[in-house]
This record gives sequence, structure tokens and C-alpha cells, in this order.
Amino acid sequence: MKFSRISIILAVAFAMGGCSLVPEYFRPAAPVPEVYPGQPASDTVTNTPVTEAPPLSWQSYFADADLQRLIQVGLAHNRDLKTAVLRMDEAKATYGVQKADRLPTIQGNLNYDRSRTVFSSSQAFEAELYRVGVGISDYEIDVFGRVKSLTQSALEQYLAVSENRQAVQTTLITEIATQYVNFLAINDQLKLAQQTLDDRKQTLQRTQRRFEAGLDQVLDVKAAQIQVEQVQAQLAQWQRQLATTQNALYLLLGETSHRTPLPVKPLAALKLADVTPGLPSTLLTRRADIRAAEHQLKSANANIGAARAAFYPRLQLTTNVGLVNSDFSKLFSDTGSNYWAFSPQLVLPIFNYGRNKANLNLAQARQHIEVVNYEKTIQTAFKEVMDVLSTRTVIAEEFAARERLRELESSRLQLVKRKLDQGLVTYLELLDAQRSVLDAQSQAVQIQQQALQNQVGLYKALGGS
Repeated sequence: MKFSRISIILAVAFAMGGCSLVPEYFRPAAPVPEVYPGQPASDTVTNTPVTEAPPLSWQSYFADADLQRLIQVGLAHNRDLKTAVLRMDEAKATYGVQKADRLPTIQGNLNYDRSRTVFSSSQAFEAELYRVGVGISDYEIDVFGRVKSLTQSALEQYLAVSENRQAVQTTLITEIATQYVNFLAINDQLKLAQQTLDDRKQTLQRTQRRFEAGLDQVLDVKAAQIQVEQVQAQLAQWQRQLATTQNALYLLLGETSHRTPLPVKPLAALKLADVTPGLPSTLLTRRADIRAAEHQLKSANANIGAARAAFYPRLQLTTNVGLVNSDFSKLFSDTGSNYWAFSPQLVLPIFNYGRNKANLNLAQARQHIEVVNYEKTIQTAFKEVMDVLSTRTVIAEEFAARERLRELESSRLQLVKRKLDQGLVTYLELLDAQRSVLDAQSQAVQIQQQALQNQVGLYKALGGS
């Protein structure tokens, strides 16, 4: 009969544990326009509204086979990504610990008590007692959802850390792609500088022969020598930058021993996907940093429920059932005695110098901070997308202009060479034309590099995965 009463009490307590004081969650409105400034709200060809763009996977965006192999190496060995994964394991374990508090912990116990009582008549009584049993100690029955709120907060923290791991992966992929673009661009610059150096050396030798024949002046020879030294200095500068870029790329790959070869090819051979940005609302589900910020906000929201529950009584339960005997050898025999204990405790906060009120204010303040952080994260993401979109058109126009300039400078050089053979121009004019061609070619490579970096930046800004 007594055990039936205990069962009824426990059932009622567990049923009351469904109560929650967590405020209802509402996602804050995104503090950004509905469409990107300068971008059409509908497709000008089909006249259909712009919708959310499909998810960006790095395999489809970075379709180049060489770049994909480098990214795969980085995903397998990069230390920052490994740390992010371990942080996720840490948060998962923390959530597991907090989740376990919602269920009672059953423990076995073996006790030995020896006591001596002295009476006023100088008589003494000694007793010893052995107990063995199982029970629950100080288990909080979550009547007002305090433990449930803390568990929900820990879950949201784990989900936020998981999203942070995805954000680290996206950043890693972006940095590998960016450094590989830099690596190919520097190789193009090196090849261009080496070709130019060979041409300048031939021009110097020809100028020296003409000087010795009395056809050119010493000023022409000095000018040709200066041109050679300038290109050699540029070549050394590009070699230094190449070494630095290789080291940065290998650090991202997680292989400081340089085991993975870096494929070399013309920068123009590297092709990336071209995607539409979609709507700003797409960022809320695409970008891992925004999703992580929202999980942090939900965690802070759940902590308010725990702080509210602290104002209400806590129901703690201690139970035990087992065997007792004064003789250990008879503890498990038929002559042993049974015992049980049921000790519910109601703890009611009366006066704690405003601690509960301060904790509630703290939880609410932190929730307000997370709202602002969430909004700022969205604004930052919107700004990053706009930076990429606003420069993409300008870069394309500059790229076309640089290509036209390079072709014009090359045509001018050929014309100067023909006139030089006819004796109509000096070698100084030839050297000036050669220098202009080198500058135009180098700038064409640089703008092509910026165009690819812009495409890589778009992948990150749109929340590639």
C-alpha cells in the first residue's frame, strides 16, 4: 500500500514536470532590404521574380579537378577544422551531461554503522548495523521546467558549435581556393617576367653590338642595362611571393612537409561556377554563422526560463530500499530485514538578497545581447554579399579594358620594332614600348586574379557548404 502511494506521488510529480517558463521564441526580423541594391527584383528575360538560389556545394562551385584535390586534403588535415570538430564533440558531451540531469541517478550503497550510547547510570549500549540497497539521492523533479530549460540551452549551444564548425569549413575552402588563385597568378607573373628578361638580355646584347659598331650611343646601352636589372628585380620579387604563398597554402592543407604537389597551369585555365545571389532571406538558411547566432539566441531564451523557475519551489527526492542486519553474514539470508525510505523535500526560496531577480535580469540582458548579435551577423553577411556584387561588374569592365590595352601595347611594340629596323626610332623608344607591354601584361594577370578572387568571395558570402 505504501509503495502504491509512492508510485502515485512520483507519477504526479513527473506529470507536473512538463511545465515550462521559457518565453515563446520569435525569430527577429532581418534588418536588411528584401532585395540587394542594384540587383533586379525579377529576371529581365523571363520576367519571373527572383527566388532563393539553390544550395552552394563546394564540389559544384569549385569544379576544377586540381583545386578539388587540394580542398579534399585541407578538409582531411587542416588543424583549425580538426579543432572545430573537437569543439563540437565537447559541446555534445556537455549537452549529454546536462540532459542526464533530467533523469534520476540510481546508485547502489553499502553502509556500516557502529554506535555507542552511554546512559546516566553509567551503562553503555553498543550496536552495529549493516545496510545494502539501491536508491535515488537528491533528484530534482522538474516541476517548473528549470532543468529542462538548462538542457534546451545546452542543446542550442551544441547546435551553435556545430554551425561554427561548418563556418570554419567554409572559410577553409575559401582560403584554399584564394591561395591557389594567388599561386597560379604568381606563376603566370614569373613566366612573364622570365620571358621578358630573356627578351631584354637579347636587346642588351644587340645594343652593345650596335654601340661597338658606332651605331648607338652609350646612353642606349645604359638604358638597356637598366631594363635588364629592373626585370631581374621583379623576378626575384615574384619568387619571394611564390615561396610565401606556397607556405601559406601548405599550412591551410595541414601539410607543412609539402607532401601534396601544387599543380601549375595558366590562371586562365582555372574556371569557377557562376551563380545568382538570390534573395537576402536566403542567407538566413545558407550561412552557418547566421544559423549559429540564432542558436545562441535560442540558448539565451531558454536560460530565461531557468532563471524564472528559480523563483518557484524545488521538489527534491531521496529514496532508498534494501536489506539491514546486525550481522553481515546474515545480511543476505532469510533472517535479514528489509527497509525502505522515501524522503521528498520541498525547497522554497524566501530571502536570498535579490539573487534570483539579478539572475533573471542577467538572463534577459544576455538574450537582448544575442538579439543584437544575430541582427549584426545578418547585416555583416548582407554587406559581404554587396561588396562582392558591387565589385563584380567593375572588375569585368576593367578586365576587358586591360585586355584591350595589352593588345594595343603589343601592336605598338611590333610597330616600333619595324620602325627601328628602318632607322626611324631610337632604342630608347623600343625599351619604352617593351616596358609598357610588360606592365600591360602584368596588370592583365592581376585583374584576372582579382576576378577569380571575387568569385571565390561570392561562394563564402552566399554561405557555401
